[in-house]
Amino acid sequence: YSRFRFKLPPGPKPWPVLGNIYDIKPVRFRCFYEWAQVYGPILSFRLGSKLNVVVSNAELARQVLKEHDQNLADRHRSRSSARFSKDGKDLIWADYGPHYVKVRKACTLELFTQKRLEALRPIREDEVTAMIESIFKDSTNAGKIVSNFCNFAVVSSKLYV
Repeated sequence: YSRFRFKLPPGPKPWPVLGNIYDIKPVRFRCFYEWAQVYGPILSFRLGSKLNVVVSNAELARQVLKEHDQNLADRHRSRSSARFSKDGKDLIWADYGPHYVKVRKACTLELFTQKRLEALRPIREDEVTAMIESIFKDSTNAGKIVSNFCNFAVVSSKLYV
C-alpha cells in the first residue's frame, strides 16, 4: 500500500493485496458494530485495494451525507474505465459537477420523456427478444456459455478495477 498524504480514520490493519476481506464476519452489520466499539464512530477498512469508510453514528452520517455530499458524490474510475468513458464525459461515469448536471438535464428533458420512451419501445423489445433467443440458442452448447461467462468476467474485472 502506498502512503497517503491525508490521515485516514482508524481501522483494522489490512493484509497486503487482500485488505480486510478475511476480517469481515458473515453478519456484516455486527462486524462493523464491533469495529466501531474498538476504533470509534468513523472507521476505515480495505476490501482488496479499495479503501472504504464506515460512519456508524447517525448524527455523523447526517453531517457526512447532507453537508459533504458533493465531495463524496464522485465515482471511482480506473484507468480502463476512464478510457472507456472518455475520461468521465458520459452520463454514467461523469463526476458530479456542472457537466454532470447539464448532461443529466438533457437526458431528463429529451431522452427519458414518456413520448420518447414509447417511440423507442419496439426497438427495446426487439433487442430483448434477440438476447433471449441468443441465450436459448447457446443453452444447448455448454462450452459456449462457459466461454461467454469467462469473457464477461475478464472484461468486467478489467473495466471496474
